[in-house]
Amino acid sequence: MNRIILLFFMTFISSSIFAQIEATTSEGKKVVLYENGTWEYVTEAVTTTEIETITSSDLSARGEMQEIYFAVSKRLERFFGSPKNKIRGKSQCQIVNGQAKITFQWETYLGDGNRYFGYLKEGKTLKITLRGGKEIPLTLTENVTTDIRDKYNVTIFSGTALINEDQLSSLLKLPAESVIVDWKKNSEEYKIEDQGFFRTNFTELLKNQ
Repeated sequence: MNRIILLFFMTFISSSIFAQIEATTSEGKKVVLYENGTWEYVTEAVTTTEIETITSSDLSARGEMQEIYFAVSKRLERFFGSPKNKIRGKSQCQIVNGQAKITFQWETYLGDGNRYFGYLKEGKTLKITLRGGKEIPLTLTENVTTDIRDKYNVTIFSGTALINEDQLSSLLKLPAESVIVDWKKNSEEYKIEDQGFFRTNFTELLKNQ
């Protein structure tokens, strides 16, 4: 998330557990400021009952595909400088017939990205790490592709993972700090810039129905 200077006029309420501060902007919107300089809007919590009701329904809603990090890849850094040493991570939150899902997309500035990361296949695993150390293990099971675009010198990997009720509940409660992908040979961890992305997007999808 972009770092911005917030104008606020309310007294700060600090939390020693997650080293965060709650404040109100000049427009009257509540936000949470984290010690690393990032921030997010405070969203109304979704209850366990609401989650169970929605996941047992035929609700369908989709958020937008958004960038959540543009990070240096340790394996690409060995061979390339910027921007070829970076990988752009995007995600989309969705609910399809009551089933929560996350679509992940990774873009590299290489026409042969598969040479360094392999071909993305169904069954590829990854993790979302939450504040406090909790990990959410996921498996890509739908729409798993490796799109090699030699003409544009770009490779795009993408796939969708199903999210169960417990995982959804955790994503709605805690900020997401990083994504760990089990690429070919070794895994890589990417720090999420917008740590409130999953919480905010799933909350909006659930509350706006």
